[in-house]
Amino acid sequence: MRVSKLYLKIFLAFLAVLIAAESAVFIFVLSGRPPSPFIRTVVGETVMADRLIRKELAEAPAGANAAARLGPVMRILDREHRRLWVSDANGATLAASFDGRPPVMDMALDPVELAEGEPVRMFKAEGRHFKAIYLESDIIAPGGAPLLLHVLIDRPHHNEETWFLKGLLLLTVLGALFILPVALRIIRPVRKLAEAADRLGHGDFSQRVPVTGRDEVADLANKFNNMAGRLQKLVLSGRELTAQLSHELRTPLARMRISLQMAMERGAEGGADRRYLDKIGDEIENMDRIIGSILDLSKLDMQEAPPRTDRVDVSARLAELLETYGPMVERHGFALTAELGATPALRCNAHALDVLLNNILANAMKYTDEGGAIEVRALAGTEGLVVEVANAHPPLSDKDLADMFTPFHRLYRGKEAGTGLGLTTARRMAEMHGGTIESSWADGRVRIRVELPLG
Repeated sequence: MRVSKLYLKIFLAFLAVLIAAESAVFIFVLSGRPPSPFIRTVVGETVMADRLIRKELAEAPAGANAAARLGPVMRILDREHRRLWVSDANGATLAASFDGRPPVMDMALDPVELAEGEPVRMFKAEGRHFKAIYLESDIIAPGGAPLLLHVLIDRPHHNEETWFLKGLLLLTVLGALFILPVALRIIRPVRKLAEAADRLGHGDFSQRVPVTGRDEVADLANKFNNMAGRLQKLVLSGRELTAQLSHELRTPLARMRISLQMAMERGAEGGADRRYLDKIGDEIENMDRIIGSILDLSKLDMQEAPPRTDRVDVSARLAELLETYGPMVERHGFALTAELGATPALRCNAHALDVLLNNILANAMKYTDEGGAIEVRALAGTEGLVVEVANAHPPLSDKDLADMFTPFHRLYRGKEAGTGLGLTTARRMAEMHGGTIESSWADGRVRIRVELPLG
């Protein structure tokens, strides 16, 4: 089963949060081995007992019985689950907080590290049926005799399980706090996508969402942007076609109406003129060409880019196309020059490439005066192929150059036959191949430049 990238992102985010929270717990509890409240308490009480014993011994008169002096102090220090006793250098018990013999400390003692400078020593004592804390403190009697204070706590107030539960609680709280911004970071792009989709549904086709990362959310954002772009393109193209269609079809219809009226008048006079009927037929053919071009252009807007499964030598293909234009070049006396250098094979759709090249060649020959110059070039560019077609032409403004790719736009309306869709179609074909097409005027020539990536 394929693991979802979004699921993997959530899992890794949670894992990172868990590790960070656990690290915080361990740093808080274990870093530098900070003493727990229980350890601080028993160490503090042992130090206090050490001082009381020292004080009692220091105030005792010379020759006084140490056991008698320390007995009341031991009773004061007596606590539940805690036994204290003082022994001399020979191990004999001088005083104790309990009756009977002190316990024999023959079990394994595990030292506990305390803060530097503490006057006591601390050990963990563990047996089969008990767990205890044992502390020692050295005391020097007024006569110089060494004594040893023993403290045995056989039931700690706070054990490891309590600290584990506290750490687990802290881990849960930190996890809840840290997971919130992570969840918001994952949900935020989905929420933006939902808002943009809602605005798109209300007719705002300019909506786009930012794309970050490479997971399923980013893929969904990419698909949404592509969908919004196609919808915007379809709607704008539909509006443009509707407006232009009404304008373009009005002219031949008006001419047909006039011709038909004249034919009807002639027929009423008894002598119908065949020329007017032929004119109606020509206008019908013109309308048919216009409608066909409109349908072809609308199909380009609606369909996906054609598959680029062909490999074409663009220079060789241009040479073949120029041969088909040979009779036209000869008839109009065009000064045609072709500079077709060696170019790498272009991965493309061969039919779409032919439409592109044919349209820019036909446009150049249509708008070149008798005997005018036409230049055709094909060369390898820095990132792909470049095709340039230039023809002699009077100066054109920037607006005229930009309008050349507008549907139904013709520089000299009515002078040249055509629909004004040739360069529009060429631009769509270039864009479908990931390329660009642009026009410029310089040195008495209009130049159409097409750049196509090799891939």
